[in-house]
Amino acid sequence: MNNTCLIIYIGIFIVVVLIIFGTIIGIFKRNDFIARCKNRAKKCLAVYKNYTLIKQNPIANGGKYYNKFFKKDKYYGLRDFFYAASYKTYLPCGYTDDLVSYNAIKDVLLAGARAIHLDIFFKGADPFGDDAKIIVGNVIDGKLSYSDCVSEDKHYLEFMNCLELINELAWRKSDAPLFLYLNMEFLPNTKLEYQIYSQLFTKCANRFMDKYYSFQRINIGDIPVDKAINKLIILTNRIPINGFLNEITNGVMSEDSTNIILYKITNKDIEFGGIKTKFPKKEDIVKISMFNLVAIIKESLPNNNNRYYPKIDTQNYDASYHFEVGISMTFMNWQSYPKDYLEKFTEGGMILKPSELIYIPRPKPPVEERNKEFDYETSRVTGINGFYDFEF
Repeated sequence: MNNTCLIIYIGIFIVVVLIIFGTIIGIFKRNDFIARCKNRAKKCLAVYKNYTLIKQNPIANGGKYYNKFFKKDKYYGLRDFFYAASYKTYLPCGYTDDLVSYNAIKDVLLAGARAIHLDIFFKGADPFGDDAKIIVGNVIDGKLSYSDCVSEDKHYLEFMNCLELINELAWRKSDAPLFLYLNMEFLPNTKLEYQIYSQLFTKCANRFMDKYYSFQRINIGDIPVDKAINKLIILTNRIPINGFLNEITNGVMSEDSTNIILYKITNKDIEFGGIKTKFPKKEDIVKISMFNLVAIIKESLPNNNNRYYPKIDTQNYDASYHFEVGISMTFMNWQSYPKDYLEKFTEGGMILKPSELIYIPRPKPPVEERNKEFDYETSRVTGINGFYDFEF
């Protein structure tokens, strides 16, 4: 009987200990959740209050200059400018399993960015299903990533709402073109691409470039700046298979494209000089950037410590060399405040390159007519036994 009571007491004691232990663990988890998640987006977005605001002035002289070779005014091409560019614009905090925010897009636009980056994915069980819809969300290894700080239905943004923000804010103080880079993170799918087109058309049709610049038929760097003032320039990471979206897409920006040349660099590349690892000779990259619009992206790598140390996976790097060689777009993580980079743009989100990095077109040299006095007339030679007759 005593043994039975002892076993019962021990069992009760173990249950009580487990309850107390579970309660303590629950309290720690709850406190951890509160510490990580309470006002997380708001605290992350506070960085924008420290920004040295970019002056959103009109393009100087409308982008016009006097060409001494043609002896008349001409316009610079889009390749002749640097653009303040934001990478994964919709992220207010970090890259790994973190929040998304409309306010991040809003703050980047108000800070003066002229190129923004949105990852386009789909919501639904089947990308080809009738209920699949496009969204803006963070995709890691082909899957939508989201923070446990929000419910599952709030880990993405509505593409239409993002476009509303762009249309409302992008040209409030500036007439510079805005580059919208849509990184489609789904397999080619004409239904989803048509959704992208229809929402762009609904919200931004008045900002589209002239149809002459559709279907990526023009090297985008060659487009005269006066044709792009107050316009939305739509870029994608691949040629759309949907005809409607393909028509309004002005440029394809990828490592395989010649329309806009994109170089992706890694942390290892940066350790050994970044873009210098691809171009040991400075003049080689300068020559490419003189004739093309060139972009660089350093892709983020997942870091689970971002859970406790927000933005640890969105650190920036020294991009000053990119300005020396004329690279038009360096996409940076604005949520991590790239101070030195943004200070390059204090006079505007679109600034003219130094003259030594700009190619000034010249007339083709005249083709001189040949002097017919030196022409050879055809002749015919016949002969036998060493004797020849010449006929002219």
